[in-house]
Order: sequence, then structure tokens, then C-alpha cells
Amino acid sequence: MKKFLLSGVALAALVATPALAADMATRGPVYKAPAAAPLFNWTGFYVGAHGGYGWGDASGFDTTGWFGGGQLGVNYQFAPNWVWGVEADLSGSSIDDSVAGQAFKTDMLGTARLRLGYTVDRVMFYGTGGLAWARSKATLAPITDKSTNVGWALGAGIEYAFAPNWTAKIEYIHADYGNDDYALAPTQRIDLTTDTVKVGVNYLFNTGGGRW
Repeated sequence: MKKFLLSGVALAALVATPALAADMATRGPVYKAPAAAPLFNWTGFYVGAHGGYGWGDASGFDTTGWFGGGQLGVNYQFAPNWVWGVEADLSGSSIDDSVAGQAFKTDMLGTARLRLGYTVDRVMFYGTGGLAWARSKATLAPITDKSTNVGWALGAGIEYAFAPNWTAKIEYIHADYGNDDYALAPTQRIDLTTDTVKVGVNYLFNTGGGRW
């Protein structure tokens, strides 16, 4: 009886072995897809510099000129492609114009704005808005009067992460500073607006470990 059972097991093994070998050959090696690279993490504090060109209107003065300065801010990424943040910037400016012996110049610009962006990995499209201020001076020789005006700013931009902790951006801002009286002869009330296009670079102190 034992010999009969052993013979049956041996026969079954002989039959199964070629089938198993054929099945393994058909299947071949198991392919494992490479792990997906982590997306860029925008969360963190940043500082940077910028420069650009601006134009504006100051009650008859068609001002134009260059400006440059720095910015700092903070981003927080959520949900998972959205980024909100706060940014403040300050620029020295040569945006000016002169008409018939009178001159008007905006020599300093600044904003404090909220930002809301949508990211596609290393690219972020964003809108921005908040507080704006400008320091300007009007001249009717020999009299010069200065004023600091406060208003609002609204704009949009695109930012690109070109290295683990570095980003570059291009941004458009429209700012309306309201009006103020300049003590010339006679006194003049000037309404001031500016439009600016800037390029900038930021260093991001990334709290997510600088994913790349």
C-alpha cells in the first residue's frame, strides 16, 4: 500500500513540474514601477530681490521709469495644490514726468499683500491684493512738496521653482493711491496710480525639506 501511495505522489510531481515551469516562463519577471518623484513643496518663509518697469498717471503727469528693491513673505501649501501666503515689498523708484516746468516723481513704492496660488508641481499661478503706498514729490520751481499716499494694490503673477530652494517670478501690479494736496503755487490736488511689471528671485526656507 505504501509503495502504491509513494508511486502516485512521484507520478503527480512529474506531471506538475513541467506545467509549473511553463507557467513561470510565461509570466516572466515581475515589473516594479519606479516610485513617483515627490512634488515641489512651496511651504516656507522666503526672501528675495526684484526689479522692473512702471508707468502711471498723476493728474496730467504720464510717469514712467524703473524701480528695484526687495521682498519677504511666507507660503503655506494645502489641499494639495493650493498655496496661500503674505508678501511685503519695498522699492526705490525713478517713475517720473515733467510738463511745462512742473515735475512729478514717485521715488519709493511698497505693498503688503495676500497671495493665493494654484500649483502644477514647480509652477505656481497666483493672484494678489492688499495695501499699497507711495512716496512722491511735486515740483513747481522753486517750490517742492512731498507726500506719502496710501491705497490699494491688485495683481497677478507666475512663479517657477528652478532649484530646490530657489524660485523666480514675473508679476503685474496695479496700485491706486488716492489723492493728496501738494503745496505749490497754487495748491494742486494730484490723483496717483501706477502699473508695474517686475521680475524677481526668492530663496525659500522650505519647511518640507526642499523636495525636488
